[in-house]
Amino acid sequence: MKTLILMRHGQAEFSTGTDAQRSLTPQGQEQAVKAGLDLKQAGFTPQVIFCSPLLRAQQSAQLAGQTWGLTPVNTNDLDGHLSATGLLDFAQELFTLYDCAMLVGHNPNISLVAGMLSENYISFRPGDCAVFDVTDLDAPTLLFRSYHDDI
Repeated sequence: MKTLILMRHGQAEFSTGTDAQRSLTPQGQEQAVKAGLDLKQAGFTPQVIFCSPLLRAQQSAQLAGQTWGLTPVNTNDLDGHLSATGLLDFAQELFTLYDCAMLVGHNPNISLVAGMLSENYISFRPGDCAVFDVTDLDAPTLLFRSYHDDI
């Protein structure tokens, strides 16, 4: 099975320097940790985590990745410049090397990719994640969804 985990970064500060320098709030840090724990408890273990180079996504990926002892890999492909289709193409390329990959990025692209895979728009709030079986991209299946209303 080929599994794609999509995660939106945790809640970030509203203004500090440039957009790329926005750090996670304490709530955003909790959301990222909880996302990793939720995924692990549900039985999902990524082999690799790719994240946007923007600080809030890096921090989210690092905090979630600690759950499995993984160090995220930064890639400009997740910084929001790719279309949802381009982001999905990036993910497909990963499956030549990995069976389970996690992408930590930004809206609207994370929500749009999830929508393409589920045929329904899925709104990702900060720290939310979703897991898809993408073995057959003509018939992807939503396997798991994690919400963070309680944080």
